[in-house]
Amino acid sequence: MDIIDKYEFHLHYSEEDAAFISSVAEFPYLSADGTTPEQAYAAIRSVVEEAVGILAEEGREAPIPLSEREFKGNISLRLSPETHRMATMRSRQEGCSLNQFLTSLIERNLYADSIDKAVKQLSLATRTLSSQFEGGSWQKPAQVASIWAKNSQPSYSDAFAANSASYAIVQMNVSTVAPSLGAELCK
Repeated sequence: MDIIDKYEFHLHYSEEDAAFISSVAEFPYLSADGTTPEQAYAAIRSVVEEAVGILAEEGREAPIPLSEREFKGNISLRLSPETHRMATMRSRQEGCSLNQFLTSLIERNLYADSIDKAVKQLSLATRTLSSQFEGGSWQKPAQVASIWAKNSQPSYSDAFAANSASYAIVQMNVSTVAPSLGAELCK
């Protein structure tokens, strides 16, 4: 497999440019565009191939794909003195170390979209299930599961189980949504 096949490509539509814009994480200064996603991908791939070729001619290594990089989990973070002071005070109020506090903030922001989707999906499932209880017209779990499957997100299990009181339990795989979902701020 070619190293370029392992790179992380990104694609989005730009209203301003009226085109699809493509980029690659390993070369943050490179981008390309196209009128279709396929054209934009082909254009950025061509640019990356050229960049890798130039690096090889110069005897330099192409960037290691992000998926193959080793991350130690340590970063150096520069903050303004006031932000540092405020973060330290807040971490003390929360009863945790500054490192735990900042890690929690970063994780929550990284997973914010996943958490938002999870909340929306749970809200939909709750409304669906609640409507099944109204007027004693409970549907069988298999019928509810089919409703769920039509609206499922990849981070959810489509399994429903009915207990003796005839209600369904929606199970969510929290580890795929966010490691800290439902946890307190610093835990």
